[in-house]
This record gives sequence, C-alpha cells and structure tokens, in this order.
Amino acid sequence: MAANRPEGHSPSAPAWCVVDFPEVTVYSMVFSKGPDNDDTLAELQSALTEGDHRPDHVERARIVNFTDEGDDAAEAQGDVETVFMAYWVNPEAYERWRQSCDVLERAGVYCETAVIPAERWETIAGTKRPLPGIRNLTSVDITELHDYWGAARDRMAASADDPFESAPGSPLPANLCLIRSGQKWDECPDDERELYFTDIEPKLRAGIDFLARNPDTGCISSRFLREQTIDGEDLQSTSFVGWFEDLASLEAWSRSHSTHLAIFHSFLSTVQMLGRPPKLRLWHEVSVLPDGGVELMRPELSPLAALSS
Repeated sequence: MAANRPEGHSPSAPAWCVVDFPEVTVYSMVFSKGPDNDDTLAELQSALTEGDHRPDHVERARIVNFTDEGDDAAEAQGDVETVFMAYWVNPEAYERWRQSCDVLERAGVYCETAVIPAERWETIAGTKRPLPGIRNLTSVDITELHDYWGAARDRMAASADDPFESAPGSPLPANLCLIRSGQKWDECPDDERELYFTDIEPKLRAGIDFLARNPDTGCISSRFLREQTIDGEDLQSTSFVGWFEDLASLEAWSRSHSTHLAIFHSFLSTVQMLGRPPKLRLWHEVSVLPDGGVELMRPELSPLAALSS
C-alpha cells in the first residue's frame, strides 16, 4: 500500500477519507430526459424514497448543458436531464428494487449502475463536514495518503495487488473508472464566492468540456451536474461525473493536462489570495469496476453503450 507516496512525505493540509466501506456498494445513476417528464420524475422520486427496497442514500441533480454564454439556468436548457444518484449497501435489495420499479421502463429513462467492492473505492475531502456521496453511509477519518500524485490509487486497497489495467470483459471492459468530484460553496463568504466564480469555476467548466470533446483522453463520458434537493431545487453545489477507460487515464489528465492543472493552480492561487483557510468544500469519490461490475439499463441512451462487446 502507498506505493506512490514519496519517502518522508507530510501533507500540507489535513484531509479525510472513508475508512470503512460497505463490503459491496451498488451505485446507480438513474437518468430521465425528454419534454413533459414531470410525472416520470415524480414517480422516480417516489420509487427512490419510499418502499422496503429503496436505496440507503439518494441524491438528485440536473445535467448542465454548456452554452456559448455559460448560462446553466434550467430555463436555458430546453429539455432538462435529471439524474438520481442512489446508493445501496445490499445488492439483493437493489435487485428487488430494480425488478419492481415499473417507471424504469418509461421513455427517456436509463440507468448506469456500478457494483463496487469495498477494496475498489477511494474518497478524499478537505473537511469532516457533511458532503454528498458514499460517505453518508459510513465513517471518515483523517488520512496521510493525500497531497501527492498517485495518492488516489494508494487509497484504494486493491491497488496493492492490481494495476487496474483496462481489459476485455463482458458486457463492458473490465476496470472502467468512475469519478464523482464535487464543489460546495454554500458556506463561502462574499469575497471567496467571487473568486470561485470568476476564476476557479470557469476553469472547472473548461476542463469538463474538454474531456467531453476529447475521447482520446480515455474519458468516455463527462457530465457537469448542478446538485439539487430531492424535490428538484438547486443547491449551492456542483459535481463532475466522469467515466474513464481506466484509472491511468484519469490520473494522466489530472497530473499533466493543462485543463486540470489550470483548475488546480487556480484553487491554490485563491487560497493564497484569501490568506485564510477556504470555506469552499471540495471532495471526490473514485471507483474501479471489475469485470461484470457495470450494468446498463436502456443502454442505447448511455455513452457507455459504445463499449459493449
């Protein structure tokens, strides 16, 4: 473990990660798009928040469609695409939910589901305070495995014995990599909020857009989400959800590409300008899926369908 950590490395700031993942987590992104789908969204919301087999944790967001003006307002998007992000710690409960959820058959509804063993997860955040994602189902603790390139791989237990190289699989390749990386500015004072929206956030958008337009990076799907309440009200929070051919592709973009380095250096510059610890909460969760660990429902609507064998 910690094969990438430089000898004598000491992090420059504290960070926290999940230390006790569920043995297996089913993480399903349930998408719905198309005009006049209010009834479908209401039924999906009900199916994901009620009943014996509902997920252990669920969140909601809308996909931001970039425009020339950079406007992400819902009314500027036309047919808004909504995604529910649901986490089960019991795969059997998920399977019963899936089989009984008739609304999944509606037009415009599709799912991308990852079945993630504990040893193939990793998370990181600069705070112990509440954040989205898998950390809502387990505990976090401070970690020394951060603040160096390759730390994400070191935090994933299975990396001690597995290089996570892309490999043939069925119905999708083995070792696909999934990242959800978030930004919460609800606690930021005005000066920090201004710096975030004038410097960091435009570079974040540019990086996500670059990945979406350049599959040669190994990025299969790049989505920017405006996170919402379960009832569909926008929160002061966004996240990037990306599928990559393998962990190495994500690492290469993060470590060396100008679009990610611009995000990284912009954050460091903002911290320096503030002269105090930032209130912006940043976090991510990354998983690498084994053969058979990704399931597509209505695959023709998913960008992952192009990988099907």
